Amino acid sequence: MSKLVLLSDLRNNASDLKSKVKNLLGPQFIKLAYIPSRTDKEREYFAKARADFLGLGVTDLFYFDVDEEFESSQLEDFRSCDAIFLSGGNTYQFLKNLKERNIDKNIKEMVNEGKPLIGVSAGSIIMSKSIKIAAFQDENEVELHDLSGLGVVDFEFMPHRNRENHQFDSLLKYSLLQDEIIYTCHDGEGIVIEGDEIEFYGDIKKVRNGALV
Repeated sequence: MSKLVLLSDLRNNASDLKSKVKNLLGPQFIKLAYIPSRTDKEREYFAKARADFLGLGVTDLFYFDVDEEFESSQLEDFRSCDAIFLSGGNTYQFLKNLKERNIDKNIKEMVNEGKPLIGVSAGSIIMSKSIKIAAFQDENEVELHDLSGLGVVDFEFMPHRNRENHQFDSLLKYSLLQDEIIYTCHDGEGIVIEGDEIEFYGDIKKVRNGALV
């Protein structure tokens, strides 16, 4: 059974959403793989995430770099992790790194094994079939042509709606050209999926065929 969490950000989530994620991860001691979108040389963002995950009862975080510090020798440790976290950042660069290292396939296999996958911002966008929606927020500086994502959810995800309201009309027009539903999410909100069950935390908006539905 898939266990998926899509968040707009990590630090400001409501208490009910935090409780849900904590329950999803389970009461047992777990090891969580932290995958940054790009190399975090000073481990600045990793340290911040560690503090947030401590609040969720996770004390063992494994920093798994898929960029400049990638080490294939760490793959076994990565596969042994009980859950995965995909950070925010530039969506195109993140997906390019995952594909070049073949980590995207490893992640999908781990999800199929029932290991929880948590994504924040770019990390959540990548969970969809395509990351085309990332164009609203990111520049494709790495000239990535294959925009196919992990495909573990059957909708598109638009984080940071509170920051991107000025683009909402453009998003409605974009939705006319897409088959998938688009869910938009404020910071502090999120979507949790367990198998066939989907739960919305916050004022999640559903966009399809040029309109809110």
